[in-house]
Amino acid sequence: MGLSAQEIKRRKSKKSALETVYKEEVKEMFMLWFKRQKAEAGHVMTKTDVLKNIIKNIDKKQDGVLEAAMNDLKTGGYLETQEDGFTLVLTEKGAKSL
Repeated sequence: MGLSAQEIKRRKSKKSALETVYKEEVKEMFMLWFKRQKAEAGHVMTKTDVLKNIIKNIDKKQDGVLEAAMNDLKTGGYLETQEDGFTLVLTEKGAKSL
């Protein structure tokens, strides 16, 4: 006995909503780290900082949206990524949002 089209749609919608919540939690973790550092525009979050303060503290569900959360922060203009692809730099917009 298969699932109805309506049930499949409902489950996808619920999964999407949960992913959005997890992504927002991860984004908040990044911005909270900068806030705790009393960061100003140009403040750097190194790969080591990301590992110790973000990746170490996220659960499996949040891990699945880590890249999307970082991309949201970059496309939103809050963070920039240096050439190494790991080092994050707080932008003026990001600093003002703290």
